[in-house]
Amino acid sequence: MKFYIVTPTFNSLGWLERAVRSVADQSGQGVEVHHHVQDGASTDGTAAWLEAWQREHADKPGYTFTYVSAKDAGMYDALNKAWDAMPADADVTAHLNSDEQYLPGAFQGIAEGFASHPSADIILSSHFVLDAQDRYICHRWPVTPQKWVSRCVCEMITCACFHKASIFRRHGIRFDTRWRSIGDLVLYRDIMETSPNVVALADVFTTSFTVTGSNLGWSEVTDREWVTLLAEMSSAARICRRIAGLWCNLKRRSKDCIHRAPRTYAVYPAGSAVREEHAIKHPTSHWGCRTEGEQ
Repeated sequence: MKFYIVTPTFNSLGWLERAVRSVADQSGQGVEVHHHVQDGASTDGTAAWLEAWQREHADKPGYTFTYVSAKDAGMYDALNKAWDAMPADADVTAHLNSDEQYLPGAFQGIAEGFASHPSADIILSSHFVLDAQDRYICHRWPVTPQKWVSRCVCEMITCACFHKASIFRRHGIRFDTRWRSIGDLVLYRDIMETSPNVVALADVFTTSFTVTGSNLGWSEVTDREWVTLLAEMSSAARICRRIAGLWCNLKRRSKDCIHRAPRTYAVYPAGSAVREEHAIKHPTSHWGCRTEGEQ
């Protein structure tokens, strides 16, 4: 199975190096990987690093790496450009931001998931939430999204969402570049309108999401865009928004009663070419934004 992973980046080289390494070590055991980085003409040495990485890994079995370094209209425009370059032989595609990482064996788990669920259009997986020092905050189970909920709440997170490439191509849905922050919600809302077959694999942990302190999702940009989006929603969707959010969280927390909590995770620390394994002392699915060191 061939994975096509797209990563947008801009002046984030310190994070990007770790993300790229986490993709490169996924190939093997029937898994091929093509990673494409769309850089918005960074000024922090990103282009030089990408060129060196591509050259040094040109002969790595089962792995290809491409990049473009050019000005774009923001993260969502960069992602659209990257998806427009998807090779015809890709089986699965996904989006990994530069401050996120895939976990060991992630693609193998997703490949097995698609093999077990051949009619699946999208597979969702579990992920970890970490702080900027790689310390555990919580883990998050995936929930099977519902169309009415997705119209006002984003039930899927990009870093743990894998699309069957043939379906993704057929629908041709892309990010709406009007948005700078909440485009994920709009994208998945539009995807859910096509009634895809979505499978949630709670026991497959694929990704770490990092709370860096500068995530766009907690910025004033997001607040402003929510005001605009709410004005565009129907009155029914606005009324249902709070109910939908509570329902989504209830579905996620109910999985605590079904699935075994994780006890370890392994990620690339800053400046290292080797993953570091971390033990989880107090596993929780509650996103309280406190690290284990603060508990």
